[in-house]
Amino acid sequence: MSQKPATPLFWIASYPHSGDQLVRTFLQHLAKDFGYRPQDKPAIELLDRDLPWDVQSHFYETVMGQHPRELSEEEIAAARPQIHAYISQTYPGIPVVKTHAARGEFYGVPSINFGVSVGSVYLIRNPLMLAPIFAMAGKKDVVTALKLLATSEYRQPTSDTHALEPWGSWSQNVASWTSANVEGDLVVRFEDIAVDPYGQLGRIAKHFKMPVDEKQIAAAADAALVVHKMAGKKPQADAWKNAMSKDHVRALLEVHARQMSRFGYLTNDVLNYAGLSREVAMNSAAKFEELSKMPVSPVGHA
Repeated sequence: MSQKPATPLFWIASYPHSGDQLVRTFLQHLAKDFGYRPQDKPAIELLDRDLPWDVQSHFYETVMGQHPRELSEEEIAAARPQIHAYISQTYPGIPVVKTHAARGEFYGVPSINFGVSVGSVYLIRNPLMLAPIFAMAGKKDVVTALKLLATSEYRQPTSDTHALEPWGSWSQNVASWTSANVEGDLVVRFEDIAVDPYGQLGRIAKHFKMPVDEKQIAAAADAALVVHKMAGKKPQADAWKNAMSKDHVRALLEVHARQMSRFGYLTNDVLNYAGLSREVAMNSAAKFEELSKMPVSPVGHA
């Protein structure tokens, strides 16, 4: 491992499908304006090269000498800070790293190496939209997706290309990145990016201290919106109603109402659709969050 001084890392953190691909595409285009890999055109298939994901299996093979499939959960947890140190010391990409991991301890080891970190952007998206997106992406029903979002201490299993990743439930993931007042944190709602892409993506670029101006930000935002087929499209705030029944929404609120309320997702329209009062939804979610704090066996997870 190289012994050069670490390059402080910024994090793009999120629960999956919350906008990290759009933001990374924007940053990839923007990086060309200050000379990053000028010989290569921005391309979505190069995102993991330019703005890496910390669970890519080749990091584990390089640092640990083993594919993640050969490692236990405890060993993957212990390796995470080493992977982050390796990225900060040797990786030639933009010093912005993607993660879906909840921030906290995983088998007693910090899931994020603060020693090589300088700040983060946490992207949050309405779980009413995430449930049907997960159902469609996984070719499963909405109930299965709702169970995934509600699974306490959930770990996405290891694959051929990626190591196991500790997501937690949607509420656990959100709370882990947004509940503490950590210097260098910025929280951005996907819905706000959809309504005001130039303003919100500009906030992210400035938070990451990228040496670019408003014209460059606008051009990179336009390019990213085209890549992700969002250019000129008006967001539909209640599109979830086409995929979610009253019972589906009620079940989601009974688990996630507290975190939804913090970010403006627990509207009267949503509560009326579910047939719940705000008090009942909040109390139910509080009880669920309390239960999710109970010790969970490291085996038999979803």
